[in-house]
Formats: sequence, structure tokens, C-alpha cells
Amino acid sequence: MFSDLVTGDGLLDKTKVPEWEALYKGMGGKTVERFTIRTDKGVASYIFKPLNNREAVGREAWVHRSLLPHLPRIAVPKLLASAPHHDPDRYWTIFEDLGPLEHQLSENEVVQAASLIPCWHQLPLSLIPRSLRGNKPLYRDILRHVHRNREQAESLLLRLGMPPKWISPLHQIILGAEQTVDSETVVSHGDFHRGNIAVAGGEIVILDWEHAHRNSPFWDLYNLLDLTHPVFRRQTSDALRQSALNAYIASRRRLGWEEPPGFIRSYYEYAAVHSVWMLLLIQDDLQRDVWLDYVRRRFRHPARRLRGADGEIAGRRSDQPRHGGRLSS
Repeated sequence: MFSDLVTGDGLLDKTKVPEWEALYKGMGGKTVERFTIRTDKGVASYIFKPLNNREAVGREAWVHRSLLPHLPRIAVPKLLASAPHHDPDRYWTIFEDLGPLEHQLSENEVVQAASLIPCWHQLPLSLIPRSLRGNKPLYRDILRHVHRNREQAESLLLRLGMPPKWISPLHQIILGAEQTVDSETVVSHGDFHRGNIAVAGGEIVILDWEHAHRNSPFWDLYNLLDLTHPVFRRQTSDALRQSALNAYIASRRRLGWEEPPGFIRSYYEYAAVHSVWMLLLIQDDLQRDVWLDYVRRRFRHPARRLRGADGEIAGRRSDQPRHGGRLSS
């Protein structure tokens, strides 16, 4: 039924649906749409999602078939149909329509979202092929980039107003990060930012699983708590961040899965390294006039986040247990 509503170019055939509306345009420039058709049971609406990320062709259908059946507690829109081919220029999927989705999460909803993450983190790694990659570089590559550009990063942070007394602790974090943040690998959603988390009918719904892969447990937490989204602005206070991290740990323990020693401290170190990496990328974009107005608006947010994270680290006791070993990300 659904295949008949899609053109040979992989677009929604507007001549065959009575009503449709554009919801948003993906990074690849294609528009996700809600459409309505008449069925034997009356009028029903669905979500048409053309592929916006060529590298993820077929991935979301695979996740719905092979991974999500292991997560009965997690609410996701049901995948109803997908293209019968893997041509990235024409690939599409159709999902059930859950109605209006609210992405501006309350603090309680952020904490609730954090408590859901261990449900997929505790799944067997064997469910995820090693060949699958996320939409950002692996941690080891990010750390290598920050190491290589450490002096440039320190100069940038001082220009952005970071107190000089925090530069030395940050320097030590970067130098020791490979040892302190390298002990766990989990099944990661891969793109767990506010745009892919919504509330429908009072329930947390998790969207867009096409970036699922093996990564650090900190990656999904960082996306939720400290990664800026261009549309759904992040509002994470220090208290909210702590509550969300505590909720994540409590959920792990309920599943009978203890967190490594020094987990929260290690999260802050991970977040510091990633925030420095983001600032370096944004500065590079500014110098090359890439998306100039957009990155200028975003520039101050990672700096604020980094000041909060580094202040948290610097304020903790130096003898607090630290994360040992390596993290495969």
C-alpha cells in the first residue's frame, strides 16, 4: 500500500494523498512530511521520511528489525514501510504518526530520558556489528585532535573568558583523558539529542535510531545533557546535569549493572574534551566563513558548558576515585 504513495525519485507522491504538511528539513535537505490517506477504517495519518544521510541507508529499518525488539520498554514510532532498495538518492521510510511531539523537555523529562538510556546500554554488544559507525568521530580521534591543537585550544579558551586558573586542570584532563575515559563500550543510540527525544501523550518517545553503533556510555549522555541543538536549545544547569547522571546510575543498578568507579567525574572529563573539540571546529568554521552567522550564534554555548564542566572537575577532591583503563569508543 505505502509503496504506491512514493514516486520513482523517492518522494511522497502528492497526487495520491489528500493532505500533507512539511514537518522539518533534514541535514541532507530533504523534507520529512506528515500525510493523510483514507483507509478501510477511516482517515489515518503517517510520517514520510526520505533519507537525509547517505551513509545510513537501510540502517533504521535494520534497527527496527534487529535491535528495537530487545527494548520493549522504549516507546518508538513503528516503522511501517521502507524502500525495497538501497539507493541512497531514492531511499525512504514511513512511520506511524504519534501526533504532535514536544521536544522542549522539562527538567523532570530530561532526568526521565537519562534513566532510559541504560535499557539499550546494557544490551549485548553482539547485537551491533562492528562495522556500524556513528555520525561523529570516535573518542580516540577527538582526543588526538585536541592533543594536537592543545596550545591553540588554551589560547581560544582564554579569549572566551575562561579563568586562567582553570587552564592547568584542563591541561591535565586532556593529557590524562585516554587513561581515565576508556573502560566501557555499550550499544549507543548514537544521536540522542533533544531533537530525537520527544513527549507524546505524556510518554518519552525516542526517535531516529539510524546512528546506533558501539560507543562509550558517555556519548548518549553528552548528547542529552551538553550538546547544543540548532533548534531545540539545551538548558542544562549543574543541578539538572547531576540529577540526570544520578538517574542514569540508579537505572543501571536496578538492572543489576554497576557503574565503574568515578563514573560522574569521568563523564565531566569526557564532556570537557568533547567541548574543547567542538570549540576548535567552530573556530575553524569561523575562520573559513563556513555557515558564518550560524556558528557565531552557537560559539558561546560550548564555552559556557566547558566552564561549568571544568569548574565541577576542579572543585572535586584530587583523591576521588578515578576511572581506570581504556574506553573503546
